[in-house]
Amino acid sequence: MRNHIRILQRTISVCVLTLLAIKATAQSSWAELELHLVLAFDVSASVNDVEFDLQRHGTAQAIRSKLVSQAIADAPGGIAVAVIQWSSVTRQALGLDWIELHTVEDAKNYADTIDAMPRRIPGGGTMIHSGLSYASRLLEAAPRSARRQVIDIAGNGRGDDPDRLQKMRDKLLKDGIVINGLAIEELKNDLTSYFYRNVIGGTGAFVVTASGFEDFSEAMQIKLHREIEGASYAKFSP
Repeated sequence: MRNHIRILQRTISVCVLTLLAIKATAQSSWAELELHLVLAFDVSASVNDVEFDLQRHGTAQAIRSKLVSQAIADAPGGIAVAVIQWSSVTRQALGLDWIELHTVEDAKNYADTIDAMPRRIPGGGTMIHSGLSYASRLLEAAPRSARRQVIDIAGNGRGDDPDRLQKMRDKLLKDGIVINGLAIEELKNDLTSYFYRNVIGGTGAFVVTASGFEDFSEAMQIKLHREIEGASYAKFSP
């Protein structure tokens, strides 16, 4: 009888140790986020308040969508997101600070927060390099570590200083940061090609085009889904 008890005790001990090991392994695998993502909204003078609202509401709708919210829930370790608003060199602002998202419910709550985000900059020039610089500094303060770091810059115009833009892009790519773009073709000036040539870069980098601010939500949904599931898309990118 005592032998049976000892065997039972040893079996229980082994099971407990196995469960603890599984738990520790799981915690270790979840210690790293899948993605640090900075959403960079264009708030330069060419973007009026109605168009800013279309960016804001369009992003919220995209995050609420089943496609994006489920991608967030499926991301190993979750993702962390922050929002900036950019225009001129001296006009950069934090829209929303870092927050971690792990579930569909997290995504829906965050969408509500974006919907309520005010415009913090009343116009300015189109200095894309300044937006990228501000976003990169924010990435330095991102929570925990992540397998990928992405700046997602949306805009409806070309940068005012091509030399500084080139220099800033090269620096970010050297640091392993991916730059993706959402080109708003409001002016019909082939901004998409400009973004491909001068703005985006890094593994799997891409541009999604919106024909105008009215199409922003659909374009953002496509882009966010692709960014969150980035590893599976990278080898197919242009």
